[in-house]
Amino acid sequence: MTSPVETDFPRATTEAPSRPRSSFPPPIFAPLRRFLTRRRTNPFDRMTVHEFQYGDARVRIYELWTMRPEEAERQDLTTFALIHGLGVSSRFFVPLAHALAPYGRVLLFDLPGFHDLPKPRHKMSIVDFADVTKRALDELEVVDPLLVGHSMGAQVVTEMLAEYPGYSSAAMLIGPVVVPDERSLRSVGRRFVQAAVYEPIGNAIAAAGSYLRAGFRWIGDTAPKVVAYPIELRLARSRARVVIVSGEHDAVSPLHWREQLAAEVRGATVLTIPGAAHGVVYNRYAELTDELVALAGIGTA
Repeated sequence: MTSPVETDFPRATTEAPSRPRSSFPPPIFAPLRRFLTRRRTNPFDRMTVHEFQYGDARVRIYELWTMRPEEAERQDLTTFALIHGLGVSSRFFVPLAHALAPYGRVLLFDLPGFHDLPKPRHKMSIVDFADVTKRALDELEVVDPLLVGHSMGAQVVTEMLAEYPGYSSAAMLIGPVVVPDERSLRSVGRRFVQAAVYEPIGNAIAAAGSYLRAGFRWIGDTAPKVVAYPIELRLARSRARVVIVSGEHDAVSPLHWREQLAAEVRGATVLTIPGAAHGVVYNRYAELTDELVALAGIGTA
């Protein structure tokens, strides 16, 4: 009886050849997948947050510094206080804030009721907004800030200049509202639509997100106060150096109105940013930075 013969040959197999693994989504979509799954960078991560409560009104201030320590200790260091318009928030000022940070201390305001701040129980006037803004700046021991206000924020700045004439030596009003002959919600709304045609999509998305956050009830409560505020009468009390600026296509704050407003203040300057509209503060921050740095007497950005 013979035993089986052992060989070194491999045994035959009937397994099918392996197929390459399919990838989903296809490689062409990899950049999109990385964008959707990446950790979102919060533009406020490196900022110091201050919140102050005055009655039922809460104010939030984001503070940004990117100066070298030896420069930050200068006695003549400029503090830029950025005050947003109706419906939006400090987020509309983020690009401008980062551009200004190498030149001074930057404070970005969230006014009561806007973004995610609680809505006060009472409707607030421009005088009320100016009062809590001034009190918050005093809490931070700010001296002679360069006040920057956009749209409704320009009214808040104007009220501060009028009520405290010696408090600030320089201010910039960006897209100040409202044209005196058109002080009605319908007229202002029509002008916003006219200006919106010239706004970049990024401006529209940023503004829409802020409006949803603030809520249309609070915007609706505040809008009549904005429409009724006599900015031209209050600005006449200012002693500050004032620059009034907006975009070429800003129907909300047209050139003839800004020139009329500038006539109320001795030495006021009117600037127009070519091609821009009412949201100039968001997408044309580089030009505004140059003007603000010059207004502060620092030099050219």
